[in-house]
Amino acid sequence: MKVLIFGPAGVGKTYVSSALKTLGINAFDADEIEGLSSWYDRDGKKVATPKNAEEVFAKHYSFLWSRTFLKAFLAQYPDVYLFGGSGNVTAMFDLFEKVYFLKVEANLQKERLTHSSRKNAMNEVRWGQWLETDARNRGVPFIDASLTPEQIFTLINK
Repeated sequence: MKVLIFGPAGVGKTYVSSALKTLGINAFDADEIEGLSSWYDRDGKKVATPKNAEEVFAKHYSFLWSRTFLKAFLAQYPDVYLFGGSGNVTAMFDLFEKVYFLKVEANLQKERLTHSSRKNAMNEVRWGQWLETDARNRGVPFIDASLTPEQIFTLINK
């Protein structure tokens, strides 16, 4: 079974995927899959990774997954749990048998995004709110990010 778990920055996708991987589950953090994603300008040309959020917004850059790459990646595994997100994540839903939205309360998300351990300052709560609304409008089931990785796995593996 191929399962996508997406959500905004600060929800815990990296944490949960890492915890599941240590349990021997075929879980991946999309940000760690070399070749899956790149930054693009509004004309669809690949660009270097932006230095900050201001550059992303000023130059209208998008962080996108390669559909061709993702299809080939998923074909390698009979069972795979992919945690991640991109500007075109919803266009990839059909590559998965199940899709879930990992939800976190806005205050906790803000706290996580402003924590000194965060390497990527480009993420904002507004994007998460938009993504949540889009997921809800598409009828994507929600999973509470405050659950343990084991509890989350039980829910997504039903």
